Amino acid sequence: MKNLAPIVLFTYNRHQHTRQTVEALQKNTLAKESQLFIYSDAPKNQAAKEKVQQVREYIKTIDGFKKITVEFRFCFAS
Repeated sequence: MKNLAPIVLFTYNRHQHTRQTVEALQKNTLAKESQLFIYSDAPKNQAAKEKVQQVREYIKTIDGFKKITVEFRFCFAS
């Protein structure tokens, strides 16, 4: 049994960058044995809301890791 360090990924509103990062991590031979923590920050304003939501929809589809823990932040200043 390997004692692997967890992977932590912070996201905001860049769907394509998030996808590229996750796909690179999934290619790692130890991905299926690794725990992935994903933190998605809340949109800073109404204009960012749609892009943040796109990232979050993608996050919900991620697999290929031993365990995935997701934390969505929901508050933003108006």
